[in-house]
Amino acid sequence: MGCEMGSMFGMSGWMWFPGLLVVGALVGFGVWAVARLGPGGQKSVRILEGRLARGEIDAEEVQRRPAILEGSR
Repeated sequence: MGCEMGSMFGMSGWMWFPGLLVVGALVGFGVWAVARLGPGGQKSVRILEGRLARGEIDAEEVQRRPAILEGSR
């Protein structure tokens, strides 16, 4: 009547591997999405485009600044 707990409730170790891959992929995608879309991502580009539209900076500056910001991360 005892339950064998040594094999993770009836699942062997290799059966957990696909689930761990999926969880790892989801976590990785979440980190990527936050880094890509978070502060400093598209928001900075929109700010630069707004400054270009107002004539505060030129097109060369719009292209140069994101490269500088990417290098500082």
